[in-house]
Amino acid sequence: MPARFSPPETLRLLEGFGLTGHWSWHFSDDCHVWSPGLYGILGLCRDAVTADYRILYSLIHPADRPPAMNPFGSNQLGILPDQSFRILRPDSTIRTVMSRAEVRVSPSGRPLSAQGILIDVSDREVLARAQAVRRRQDRAIFDRVRAFTSTTAIYPFRAFSPEWQELVGLPEDELIEEPTRPILPSERRHWREYGRELYLTQSLLHTTPTLRLANGETVRYRMVMIPTSDAQGALAYWTNYVGPIDLPARAAGPLRHGLEQRIEGPHIRAARALLDWSMTDLSRASGLSLSTIRRFEEDAPALGPASRQRAVAALRAAGIVFSLTESAIIAVGKTR
Repeated sequence: MPARFSPPETLRLLEGFGLTGHWSWHFSDDCHVWSPGLYGILGLCRDAVTADYRILYSLIHPADRPPAMNPFGSNQLGILPDQSFRILRPDSTIRTVMSRAEVRVSPSGRPLSAQGILIDVSDREVLARAQAVRRRQDRAIFDRVRAFTSTTAIYPFRAFSPEWQELVGLPEDELIEEPTRPILPSERRHWREYGRELYLTQSLLHTTPTLRLANGETVRYRMVMIPTSDAQGALAYWTNYVGPIDLPARAAGPLRHGLEQRIEGPHIRAARALLDWSMTDLSRASGLSLSTIRRFEEDAPALGPASRQRAVAALRAAGIVFSLTESAIIAVGKTR
């Protein structure tokens, strides 16, 4: 049986590397909590400074401050995308960090709290250590819920992630020979033909096969495979999510990046309609020019990824949710 750690033990072990720090903010009582590691990254004395997200935000380099992280905006935090930015510490030193955060909401969509993690990636050695920390985090998730994400460079597959091999209990050479072998025989042909067609056309896949796991159980799984393009629009890699079908899943990191590349003009127009926004409203909220918004809604191929991310982040901050349906269609909804 794999080792099990409680959340406090896991955080303590991760912060022992001196690379990570955690924060949380409960909106109802304006209660802020910082881990010891966060004080270290920010260069602040734990005994002299009271935890406050607004202080954290003030230490972000002015040129790097993500609009979606602004605590003083009209939308209290909103959805926080993954970000990299510089921290200006009080002693005038600069640290570069990666940030990941999420907002928890009530069933009605009202924001309840936010929490996040900063990882110091200021130099190559630190970056390598931070990536090791990230792998440990991913491994802890896999041990707990048997879900994981991975990337694949090419199709047909020539390599499979260690998590997939462990989950289904099959060696890589057998999976290369027949990638659908973990699927129950009665479903295998259907998912093989369905997946092959979508892979060859570089389409988004959302499949729900029944797998035979290494421990002998048969469990229905959700498998999402997203083609991700490079700056020139060519296929760069596939991002894969694999998890039990009853496990709530939220796209993050490369998975969300790939999904956001699939958000097009009709999605933006639908989102504006739900918010009762004009293109000018979206321009103002995102900080993009009106012509950029217009080109986005017209699906102009030259639209830069940074502009797309800013527009989507502004819509998310206003309560828009982009969801992947069972038929691999991106749906647009509103939480509040």
